[in-house]
Amino acid sequence: MAKETPLLRAEHINVIFPADDGELEAVADVSFSLQPQEFLAVVGPSGCGKSTLLRVLAGLLPPTRGRVVFPGRESRPRVGLVFQDANLMPWRTVLRNITLPLELQGVPWEEARRRAEAMIALVGLEGFADTLPRDLSGGMAQRVALARAFIHKPDLLLLDEPFTALDALTRERLWDELLGIWRHERATVVMVTHSVTEALLLSDRVLVLTERPARVRLELKVDFPRPRHADLRYTAAFGELARLLRENLGVLPSRASTGGMR
Repeated sequence: MAKETPLLRAEHINVIFPADDGELEAVADVSFSLQPQEFLAVVGPSGCGKSTLLRVLAGLLPPTRGRVVFPGRESRPRVGLVFQDANLMPWRTVLRNITLPLELQGVPWEEARRRAEAMIALVGLEGFADTLPRDLSGGMAQRVALARAFIHKPDLLLLDEPFTALDALTRERLWDELLGIWRHERATVVMVTHSVTEALLLSDRVLVLTERPARVRLELKVDFPRPRHADLRYTAAFGELARLLRENLGVLPSRASTGGMR
C-alpha cells in the first residue's frame, strides 16, 4: 500500500537569533514529517528551542535555513494555536471568544453562533456561553481556548504547553477533553510539552529534542490502543516507554551506562 502523503515536512530547519556576543543557535538541522490526523508530541529540556520550532511550523517565524513544506497543497493549511495562557479577550463572553475566528473570516453570525454552541457542548461548558473570562477557572479558560482553536476546523493544531499552569487533576481532565475533541474533529496536532506522561498518553509519536540548539535525539512511535485512559500510566509497557524518554532527556541514566539490560 502506498504511504499517505504527509500534511507537513520540516526539512533541515535551523533557527539562529542575533545576540550581544554574536549569534544564538536555537534549532539545528531538525527534520521530520507529519501525517494527516497524526498527534505528535515534542519534548525536550527547558529552553531547548521547542517553542521556537512550533513558531516556525505556524509560519510566525521564518527559519534561518531549511523549510517547512506542505506536499500537494498550493497554500498553507489552516492553523490553530493554543498557548500556556488561554489569551481570552476579557470583554468578550465565552461564546464571543469562541466565535472570534469565524467573525474574522466573515462567517454569518447565525452560523458562527451555531458552531460555537456546538463547540461549547463538546468541551463541556454548557451554561457558560454568556460568562466573561474573569469568572472562569483556569481549566475552563483553556477549554474555551481549545474550542476557539478548533472551531474553524484547522488542518494543523499547534499546542504550546497548554496545560502546564494547571493543577494535576484539572490537567488530567483536560487530557480527556483534548482527546475527545481531537477524535471528533480529526485535526493534525503538534504539542510541545515538558511532561513525559502527557506525551505518551496523548500522542501517536514523540520527538525528543536535545539541549539547545535543538536536534532530534529520538523519534518514538507510541502504539498504545485508543481510546486511552489515565490508568494506562500504571502498566509495565507505559513505564518502559516513559523510562526510555527520560533516559533520552537526561533525567535518568541509561541502562546501558549502568550495566542494565533493556
